[in-house]
Amino acid sequence: LSLPQVAEIMGLHENTVRSHLDALLSDGHVQREAAPATGRGRPAWIWRAAVQPPSPFAALANVLAGQVALLSDNPARAGIEAGRRWGATLGSPAAGSDARRAVVDSLAELGFAPRDEEDRSISLLACPLLSAARENPQVICNVHLGIVQGILSSHDVDPTGSRIQPFALVH
Repeated sequence: LSLPQVAEIMGLHENTVRSHLDALLSDGHVQREAAPATGRGRPAWIWRAAVQPPSPFAALANVLAGQVALLSDNPARAGIEAGRRWGATLGSPAAGSDARRAVVDSLAELGFAPRDEEDRSISLLACPLLSAARENPQVICNVHLGIVQGILSSHDVDPTGSRIQPFALVH
């Protein structure tokens, strides 16, 4: 999109959008290229989301998830249990620590870009293993659910109501 298009979509002034796009460019989140020249003057920039290379661990995760799916009678349950064990090691409870904060912080460290919503849900804006999750969502997405449950359990919070809307099936 061009700068004016982004500004219109965002409902912001072009100067504000320009500074944000420059910051996103320097962090590698967007790319820009010159638009085809039309007339005099310098061509405008066209902006697009940067294509992130898959995690080097995504292929390994995919192979392991495929093996779990092949060997397990219940791949989803196996994924949850593996995730619970992993989650129990994350977000270690400290005196007075908040379980919800531990979940959000741990998910951020793992690359999920979580957003704590007003309705008490947590939106995951990224999936660090998206390519593997698309291939084996019954295992990978349930490992992620298990991580949340493991963190909650380590804080003595009942994780029974925890659920996940698989990012890989939506995006």
